[in-house]
Amino acid sequence: MYTFVISLPEDIARRASIKLQLEKLGLDFEFFDAVRGSEKISDPRWYDDVAARKLEDRSLRPGEVGCALSHAAVYAEIVKRGLPWALILEDDAALAPDLPQVLSLLEREYLEQGDLVVLSRCDFYLPWTRKKVTDHYQIVTPIFIKEGSIAQAVGYIITQAAAARIQNSNLPVKFPADSWGYYRHYVRFKGIIPSLSLVTQRVDFGSTTALNGQRTSFQHYSLQGILWHSFKTYNPIGRKLKHYAKQWQNKRRKPPAAF
Repeated sequence: MYTFVISLPEDIARRASIKLQLEKLGLDFEFFDAVRGSEKISDPRWYDDVAARKLEDRSLRPGEVGCALSHAAVYAEIVKRGLPWALILEDDAALAPDLPQVLSLLEREYLEQGDLVVLSRCDFYLPWTRKKVTDHYQIVTPIFIKEGSIAQAVGYIITQAAAARIQNSNLPVKFPADSWGYYRHYVRFKGIIPSLSLVTQRVDFGSTTALNGQRTSFQHYSLQGILWHSFKTYNPIGRKLKHYAKQWQNKRRKPPAAF
């Protein structure tokens, strides 16, 4: 399976890490130069802050904008080249040794046009949809997609039909690349379990999309956490409560007036 690795050209350490892994696994790949969000975020052709605030209840960070534009550009490239499907990786991915075997079996037996298969995490799924891929991995149908149960765009397979359907749906950018819930009406989502085992992210590289640039160790989502996140993000009452909580916190942080 052909592989695109999204990466900024100057990220030498990241590129060296993923290149070494992919060559060791014998996977054909190319680096796809990432878009710099800092160069696009002020241009309404590429970023819609009003829509982002409406959908996400906040403005997106430059790294998030660049990431979303980069993934959209790869979708367009897949369609342009007529690739039946492709593996998309970010350059901080950590790959399991089983990845080539899983990819080969998915190509031969499981992939259908319209599929988007998340390889990194799938914490909640319909148990009766489990199908054996290898002795260690299964393919499933995820649930709670809107709430973020399969969030992360570090590693996934997208078919040409799925890429064609969503390549322009986040242009200008309105939500992060891994807010998969916005695509749930356009593609058929699948996931690989065990979660956080086939493709993960290296925390030591940090993050260009996180608020403080630091990435914490990834853990399985809890159902309570997923539903709470959904309530605060998508429910009008939850968004108001979140807004009031932020105002209250800001007032508490405000230093006393000087006399």
